[in-house]
Amino acid sequence: MGYCPKCGSKFYSDEVFCVNCGEKLPDNIEDRLFIKKWQLKYFLVPFILFFLMASSALGIFAYNRIQMNKAKKLYEAAEESLLLSDYQLANEQVKEAIEIYPTFSEARDLYQFTTFSLETLNDLSKKESNQDKLQLILKAKNELTQYSGEIASQFQNHLLCEQNSLQISMVKNRLENEPTIDDLPALLWEADSINDPEAYDLVRTIREMLITESTNQAYQYIDQNQFSLAENIIESTLYYLPNDEKLTSLLNSITKEKIAFEEAAEARLEQAFSQFEAEQEMNESDAVEDALIEFEINDRNHLNISGEIKSVATIPIHAILVHYSIIDKNDTELETNEVYVYPDTLYPGETGEFDHTHTDFDKQLIEEVSDVHITSITWLLD
Repeated sequence: MGYCPKCGSKFYSDEVFCVNCGEKLPDNIEDRLFIKKWQLKYFLVPFILFFLMASSALGIFAYNRIQMNKAKKLYEAAEESLLLSDYQLANEQVKEAIEIYPTFSEARDLYQFTTFSLETLNDLSKKESNQDKLQLILKAKNELTQYSGEIASQFQNHLLCEQNSLQISMVKNRLENEPTIDDLPALLWEADSINDPEAYDLVRTIREMLITESTNQAYQYIDQNQFSLAENIIESTLYYLPNDEKLTSLLNSITKEKIAFEEAAEARLEQAFSQFEAEQEMNESDAVEDALIEFEINDRNHLNISGEIKSVATIPIHAILVHYSIIDKNDTELETNEVYVYPDTLYPGETGEFDHTHTDFDKQLIEEVSDVHITSITWLLD
């Protein structure tokens, strides 16, 4: 029995041609046996090659699996480090993960983020001026929009806290440099834009400064009978502090005083001054009572004057003006001033209030102030 060298079919020793493919069979019997041995190797070699290739593929797969697991552990460790705000360690961990498993796409994305965060923080620490730091933070926040997730949000909050801290520091520095009334609106806007509890206190401080400065300027114009300029000052401040009761009341008082001033003749004003002493007694006994005035020195070393009066008139009184004197320990008059009561109109039985802050009072005389006296109270009638 032998095998056909063409198709591998069996044939008997006395056959000359292969009954399967018709090919002439070898005459030498040994050649026929050799064909049989060669045919066995023909099937065995591919099987061995397949086994080796499969083993190699399985080994590579297992190795890659191990490397991938190592890389994943480093990736997860990097995420934990970022949640603890350790950006340097996170950067090193994710870099090692990429070295172990170069095709780890998530690790490459995280490495890009950690590198960006680390470079931002390093650049921030090198900046000297607050303005340069603020510009860097704003730029970083803009670039951070390409990242998402909890870690990116955490870094965004970190930058926001740094920004708020810088802006608060910048506002405080400008406040320490005694800003003018023209500077205060911009400072108020800047402080009001900061979402931080400390900034809320700054907003209140700046509001008080703006009210004090504007009312002081308005009173200076009123003293010079420049009522239009006084109106402009208060209206400008009300633009930034709408619905403020004190400023609104003062504006109404100024407007009514302006109308009265324009309508009244010089003779009437002179007559009013000539009758001052008679009207003073009438003011104290017939129009107002329970007049109270007091003072205090605030933490900015400014003299605050405040008080209240009650109307006992039978008709409404308007533009009520309180004249007062500041007295030292020797009963010497240091300064006189006048302030409007608010609300600007008092109906019978109503009580009004007044207050004023002397920011330009001689600081050397502040400690000498011992009392404040109301010298007179004037008003307008319908």
